[in-house]
Formats: sequence, C-alpha cells, structure tokens
Amino acid sequence: MEKLKTKKLCILQARLGSTRLPGKVLLRAGGMALLEYQVRRLRLSKKIDKIVVATSVDRKNSLIEKLCRKIGVACFRGSEDDVLDRFYQCSLKYPQYGSIVRLTGDCPLVDPAVVDQTITFFEKNNYDYVSNALKPTWPDGLDTEIFKRSVLHEAARRAGLPSDREEVNEYIFRAKKFKKGNFAAPQDWSHIRLTVDEAADFAVIKFLIKNSKITDGYLHYISVLTKHPRIMLKNMHIERNAGMIKVWARDKIFLKNKKKL
Repeated sequence: MEKLKTKKLCILQARLGSTRLPGKVLLRAGGMALLEYQVRRLRLSKKIDKIVVATSVDRKNSLIEKLCRKIGVACFRGSEDDVLDRFYQCSLKYPQYGSIVRLTGDCPLVDPAVVDQTITFFEKNNYDYVSNALKPTWPDGLDTEIFKRSVLHEAARRAGLPSDREEVNEYIFRAKKFKKGNFAAPQDWSHIRLTVDEAADFAVIKFLIKNSKITDGYLHYISVLTKHPRIMLKNMHIERNAGMIKVWARDKIFLKNKKKL
C-alpha cells in the first residue's frame, strides 16, 4: 500500500483540435513532432514512474495514437471535451499509481528537473495538490501539477461547471478541503513564454529547439532568448492562459441557464 502511494503516473493531455493552432502537438522541430520532443524530455525525469499520453476518441487523434506507438509511450483515449473524465478514466487503467502528474501537450520544453522539484515539494509537505503556476513565477510552458489519486476521483464525481470538466483542476482550486501548495521559482520568470498556443509561439519554440540540446534546462532557454531579443519578443504579447477566458464565459452561460430552470 505504501508503495502505491509513492508511485507517480504522468498523464500528458494532447489533442489535435486546438482552435488557435490546429495540430500543434504534431508540428515538427528538431526532426520530430513537438509531442515526441516533450515525451523525450519527460523521460529524463527521476520522479515519474510512467508516462501516458491522454488524447480523445475523436478520429483525427488517431495520429497521436500512431505516434505514441512509434515512440513506445502508452496512449489512452477518452472524452474530447470532458478532460476531467478523460483523466479519471485513464487513472482507472493504472490503479497502482497513488499520485497523478498532469502536463499538457502545448509545453514541449517542460523541464524534467522542474517537474521533479515540484513533485518533491508535493511529497515533503504532504499536500493534496501542488502546482508551480498557482502564482506564476516560472516561464509559461513549464506548468506542472501533481495531485493525489483520491483528489482526482473526488473532482470527477463532484465537479459540474463546464470549466471544471474541461480544465481538470478548476474544481480542485475552489474546494477548500484540499491542502494546496504553490511551488515558486527562485525568481520571477513569468514573462518568458515557452508554450505553444499560436503560430508566433511555434516560431520561438522552433528556434529554441534548433539552438539547444534536448537535455538543456529552462535557464538555457532564457539565456538564448536574452541573447536574441527579436525572437523573444515574437510571442510576448500573447496573454497567459488566454483560452480560459472562453471557458469561464461558458460557466456564466451555464449558471444563468440553470437559474432559469
């Protein structure tokens, strides 16, 4: 039982249905798809016991499943829109893991060392949920979450708002019963953007991959961008978590319609 509590399952959510940059996880840089690049980096983690790519049953995501077979990483397919249920159903396939690390496929430069540090922070403080982005200090694109299996299962049972189902963590944020922690960076690097939401982001990521080794950490990326301000400025105008604005708008419509019933 104690061993189960300590094992970490990394669920990496990815799909091809992005509205701002369709198919972004399969865009190629450094001779491979961004999703493969991210998985290769995650395999450098010393704290993750298993990686599973969680995509949806939508037919177009068969390309993701095909890539997973090619690179030898597990793939789970679940709901397209109810990402919380996708995570829940995926966790049921792997009952031997007591904690879930959540990552998203738009972060190909996620730093395995930062992932491990976030997990260690979670373990040492006996948290129910830890994020390194509750109060953003790390570069956007290094976002890492970890939560107890039981927390995911309770959220899946109780969460009802559209944002709860689509974003996995929204119910956990609101629930006061969970012990939550934020793992902060040594200094504020939150203005640096290492994620892929739009074409400008991909131009920056492609440049960084071309000028880096797959084992390089986030400080190397910051150094490269600092030396090339023209590249760094390409995507700095993009708002962090801009996609959530649409999700919260759906919450308001949902609650308004519910009052009418």
